[in-house]
Amino acid sequence: MTRTELENVVDIFCGAGGLSEGFSEAGYNIVTGIDNNKHSIDTFRRNHSCEPILGDIKEEKIVSDIQKSINKNGFSLNEIDLVMGGPPCRGFSMANVNSDSTEHPLNDLPTRFLEIVEEIDPDAVLIENVPRLLTIADGKFKQSIEDRLESLGYNIAYGVLKAEKFGVPQKRRRVFFLGHKYIEPELPTPDEFSYDFELPVSVSRAISDLPKLPTGGGGEIEMEYIANESEISDYAAEMRIGEEDGLLMNHRTTKNQEKTYMRFKHIPQGGNWRDIPENLMGNYSNRQRTHDHIYQRLVEEEPSKTVANFRKQMIVHPTQDRLLSVREAARLQAFPDNYHFKGESFNARQQMVGDAVPAKLAYAIGKKLLKTTS
Repeated sequence: MTRTELENVVDIFCGAGGLSEGFSEAGYNIVTGIDNNKHSIDTFRRNHSCEPILGDIKEEKIVSDIQKSINKNGFSLNEIDLVMGGPPCRGFSMANVNSDSTEHPLNDLPTRFLEIVEEIDPDAVLIENVPRLLTIADGKFKQSIEDRLESLGYNIAYGVLKAEKFGVPQKRRRVFFLGHKYIEPELPTPDEFSYDFELPVSVSRAISDLPKLPTGGGGEIEMEYIANESEISDYAAEMRIGEEDGLLMNHRTTKNQEKTYMRFKHIPQGGNWRDIPENLMGNYSNRQRTHDHIYQRLVEEEPSKTVANFRKQMIVHPTQDRLLSVREAARLQAFPDNYHFKGESFNARQQMVGDAVPAKLAYAIGKKLLKTTS
């Protein structure tokens, strides 16, 4: 008899584990994850109770490696209910304006993902990506995903979800394709969920309880919380739950040179590089070709702008003259404070956080899927 209830999950392109964190909080069992980035796998291993795989999904033996990992973690291939993943989107993100083509090398990854889905043959599949996937190449990518899922026997729902509607203090848009073999799946809607905090969650309510860092950046490996829970927002209190020994991890940021953080002083909340005097922008020879998202200071009483690689974007703290710390960005991605990010460099940790699916958004999808299948 086929089970419609879903339980055991494999996370492909798992990254730091945003999808897995949300689904784990929703009650799923994360059996294994796979990624080709060592820092991501180290982070995934630290935060999930399974042994993930460091590997490249383009390798022919990868399904065999996945099966070995599933077995090593105490399961069999036919016990996998859901395969999920977000094939890297840099091939067709807004940052790659010349990639509206099926020929971009990164655009082969969704196809490879679906080949792996076919071999594992789970009851359900979830694909996450950037909304632009729906429209590039005259909609060919979207149609190819739909056609492939249908050929594998899946009923499909897809759509763009707004993260700030699901308890995430960030304006982030993601597209999700959800397939299920035995039911008509549905994506969640905001009115199905209630929270212990008011929506939308502002930047201030998300991060203002965290200790102040030096002008220009820096911080320590471990820090102590300063504000107690009676003085902080309900959202921040929820993020603190489960942190070991009351210590704050990953609250560090790139330490900028003086010429860089002097620029920060000229940027108002909601402003960007255009507010910086020209004499301080000597290395930007063509101001007309500079993106508006560079040197953007967050507005403390609104949800954050999209957090991608917040060092490369130079996202500025709303009230301090420095960039965001890894922990602050993680808060804006709805990761709890006991979710620790590993990596030998700031850039590795910053990239992992920026690439992740917000945990509360993943949670909403997981919960909706459980309700639909129960």
